[in-house]
Amino acid sequence: MKVFVTGADGFIGRNLCQRLQLHGMSVTKSARLAPVDTDRSWVSTGDLAANERLAALLAGHDVVVHLAGRAHEQREPRDEAERKYRLANLEGTRNLCRASIDAGVQRFVFISSIGVLGNNSTRPLTEQDIPEPAEPYAQSKLAAEVALQSMAADGGIELVIIRPTLVYGPNCPGTMARLIRLVRSGIPLPFAGIEGRRSLIGIHNLEAMIECAVTSPQAKGQVFLAADGEDVTLAELIRHIAAGLNIVPRLFSFPRPILLAAARLIGQGESFAKLTASLQVDPSKARNMLGWRPEVSVEEGLRETARSFIAAGST
Repeated sequence: MKVFVTGADGFIGRNLCQRLQLHGMSVTKSARLAPVDTDRSWVSTGDLAANERLAALLAGHDVVVHLAGRAHEQREPRDEAERKYRLANLEGTRNLCRASIDAGVQRFVFISSIGVLGNNSTRPLTEQDIPEPAEPYAQSKLAAEVALQSMAADGGIELVIIRPTLVYGPNCPGTMARLIRLVRSGIPLPFAGIEGRRSLIGIHNLEAMIECAVTSPQAKGQVFLAADGEDVTLAELIRHIAAGLNIVPRLFSFPRPILLAAARLIGQGESFAKLTASLQVDPSKARNMLGWRPEVSVEEGLRETARSFIAAGST
């Protein structure tokens, strides 16, 4: 099987490509600008929304796994952020799928976001829940899902959509990396009283689900929510991280509304909300339909993630 992976230079992409290759697949790794001094398995795609030569790059591939996209705002006006998200996450995805159909690709696996269902929940979310994206990023992901479903119905390509929760793993970037550095600093953290439970997905478990989406006949035409299946409070999350760092966490209680206001003042409101609000996900559809099983527990996955920051000398 020959697989074309976009965003192969990112955190998920690097890990996924390695897994697929280890399992005997031929992988073409692509990025907007391929890293220098790499092997011939890398290709540069440039701007996916504007590239008219994608079909030639995709010829001969069986599956496309689409990871590339714009994920974070850069402190810009909302209308400008929305425009850039739509260009990268909707138009780029649509152009890639059109080229995949033209190239005769059999299956298109799209990595979306749990954000299309909203930022919080009072019960475990399932694939049956009605989308309620609250932010431009998630709105652009949902628009891409809708466009892909229409194209798949008309163009004869198999579509699989995966909506991951917050992804963590060794040397991960983003919100989890900032939290690990905060715990490692040893300063007292006012999160002992945060009661919201959060679903996460470890990189090894997400890789395994994406591999199932690539290979399983049962995945055709399906949407799957990706989570470890073990939900944690912020305090539990910090304790697992601290155990990996071989330190004792310093936790105390403080009202969440005041903490959220303070986080917003320093530009970390979105990250704080994601870690403290309840957002639970039921991943049983992937278990039952694909035979997917989490390979690493939340506790061990978070400890491994924390240890990687020690090994890398992160501060």
